[in-house]
Amino acid sequence: MTKQREKIRGQRLIGRHPLTLGALLLLGLSGYELWIRLDDFWAWTAGVRHLSQRRGTPFWEDMAIIFETPEMQRLAFQLGFLIAVVIFSVACIIRRRRYAGFWLMIALAVALGAAGLSLGMYAFGGWIQLIKLLPLSMIVAGFTGNGVQGHVLKRRERQKRISPPA
Repeated sequence: MTKQREKIRGQRLIGRHPLTLGALLLLGLSGYELWIRLDDFWAWTAGVRHLSQRRGTPFWEDMAIIFETPEMQRLAFQLGFLIAVVIFSVACIIRRRRYAGFWLMIALAVALGAAGLSLGMYAFGGWIQLIKLLPLSMIVAGFTGNGVQGHVLKRRERQKRISPPA
């Protein structure tokens, strides 16, 4: 085994497994829910598409009228939130082995959890809805583990450079 491979093997981050599992769970849950919400959106706009086709008016003008309703605005915010969660989970899968930038990813996970609670995507009333926060907490735990271990490894490396063994 080469020295470079041995060095990498010795410095595997401990948080990558819960991080990967949490990101995959989050991707699956949010992808499924995004599909369901897109189906709702398609059903909401079916009548608008039909009316705009019958009347010969532009579809986007009729959609602007529909987007004035609170239900459609809520659905649009939920779709945007779910797209952001899918992008975040893919970014977590890509960055699962990296130490740099873990504070940003933790902050994004907490912000997405708070946004999901405020949008009603994660509700405190039902335990099923609250379980959706479990992947986000696994992601936070994984990035925290990676950050702590990365900090410890950097400190050990710095100590080795400052005081070489006698």
